[in-house]
Amino acid sequence: MRLLRCWSRDALSPSESMTVLSVSGRSRLYLGRVAALALLGVLLSACVTPVPLIPTPTEAPSPTAVTPVRVVCAESLFPALEGAVGAFHRDQTGIEVSVLPRADVLAHQALQQGDADVAVVTWLSDAGPEAAWAQPVSRDGLAIIVNPQNGLPGLTMTQLQDLFQGRLEDWSAWGGLPGPPTLVSRETASGDSAFFQAWVMRDARISLNALLAPSSDAMVQFVADDALAVGYVSTARLDSRVRALVVNDVPPVAETIEAGLYPLTRTHFVVTPGEPEGAVREFVQWLLATPGQRVLEAYGYVGVPSDTPSIP
Repeated sequence: MRLLRCWSRDALSPSESMTVLSVSGRSRLYLGRVAALALLGVLLSACVTPVPLIPTPTEAPSPTAVTPVRVVCAESLFPALEGAVGAFHRDQTGIEVSVLPRADVLAHQALQQGDADVAVVTWLSDAGPEAAWAQPVSRDGLAIIVNPQNGLPGLTMTQLQDLFQGRLEDWSAWGGLPGPPTLVSRETASGDSAFFQAWVMRDARISLNALLAPSSDAMVQFVADDALAVGYVSTARLDSRVRALVVNDVPPVAETIEAGLYPLTRTHFVVTPGEPEGAVREFVQWLLATPGQRVLEAYGYVGVPSDTPSIP
């Protein structure tokens, strides 16, 4: 029977025992070093502040291109055009319309010199661009206004011409408030002045004694402050501070203006240097269509006749 040799420390020779102890000590020393390194790694990882991840940058979306459209308009039309532009911006995107008030003469000049893309005026100038494109956009009447204290019932076109030439010395001669008339006119660059000169004064000149109002609001205020004053303003700019007279027995109201019965009915025009294109065309089409016409009517203007041709 074969005997198995059982190894023990006592059975080892002195040299063998030293060898075993030496190997065992090195093993424990190695394991101790490994444990120390592992502990050091844990401690160091706890002390290091984590570095946040930086997201990969992405390109910002490009802003939508906006096409500018520059509009100039007659001073009397400015509130309505400003309202129309605001409504257009609510309906459309990508087109930025700006509108500035100008005397009609200056509006035509801005269009001719390339400082505007669109002009909305109360009369057409012969000095505009040769290839100018024009379309009726709205109508109003030029109202003859007096102070509410003046009971003058009305005037004829002939009386108007005599009045503004300075031929009437006292209102009472025509049934008005006693006292000499205070004449108030507009500056010659104004469309109101040009229309009044062409339709009322014709070849006669307005009296040099007439005061000049720089705007429609100033005209109304002058007449409201002077019981003997008389002037003229768009029917769309009338308010309770003044009273509009009948002319040739026709009152300046929407029905008579629409029917063309009021003697001082006038048509406004939208004008461009040539047939409108692109963003200009889009704005002009909107202004002539139902949405734009509704805005103008809300400001007291009469729309263009339904048989007026639109942009093809």
